[in-house]
Amino acid sequence: MSGHDLLLPARLKSLLATNDFGRRVYYYPETVSTNTAAVGLARAGEPHGTVVVADFQSRGRGRLDHEWSSRAGEDLLFTLILRPGGTPGLKEMLPVTLVFSSALASTLSTALASDVSVKWPNDIIAPGGKIGGILAEGTSRPSGEGFVAVGIGVNVNSRPGSFPEELQGRVATCRSVSGRQWDRAALLADLLKSMEDHYRRFRRDGFEALRPDYESRLTLLGRVVSFERGGRRDTATVEGVDADGALRVRYGADDPPLSLYNEEVRLVT
Repeated sequence: MSGHDLLLPARLKSLLATNDFGRRVYYYPETVSTNTAAVGLARAGEPHGTVVVADFQSRGRGRLDHEWSSRAGEDLLFTLILRPGGTPGLKEMLPVTLVFSSALASTLSTALASDVSVKWPNDIIAPGGKIGGILAEGTSRPSGEGFVAVGIGVNVNSRPGSFPEELQGRVATCRSVSGRQWDRAALLADLLKSMEDHYRRFRRDGFEALRPDYESRLTLLGRVVSFERGGRRDTATVEGVDADGALRVRYGADDPPLSLYNEEVRLVT
């Protein structure tokens, strides 16, 4: 199944089971990045739940300025506009990233009938490698009303061999895990429903209520990771995540725990 028409707004809306997420959709055959487009739309006043979806991004971005690679018309590239109130900062956006990571992993686990896990803070991992990622960016309008643009990429119908050489052996797709092609609009509708349900619970009960689910999927739990902090590279053991979404690590049994917020974490053992 292929073709740009699969993600046209009218078709997506016919599949939705959400109250807010995706009820307003902007579709682009190609854009620089869905986050860039969504930020412009949010600044112009687009409401909570608006979704920007594209078939191709010429300069897709991941966390810490990493590039997001995807072939045209084969995967899911979309950004959700949230209006949580106030002016969101890094610490406010971090738990949102983790909440949506859980939502994506849960939906993909069911859809693929396979274990799908999370790598703190924003990677979704399936058998074979990374299958999705999230980039949440908070900003404010001139009036001071804040919004968050949550960009999401999910590898759906691409073949792992079509990715750049540096990603070979490190990525998975819905197609590589399941052995079949996917209806991207139907999958997007399912993801948006799960994301809305998770976000509603997060707004009502806080991240603490969702933390056990996230930690149960955390690939790094109990593992030794490396990270750069204060100009030097350290290693520590992952103990879990804090109530604000920070990754909690410990150097040794007698040392106090340390919270990581924006560091790039790499698995050592």
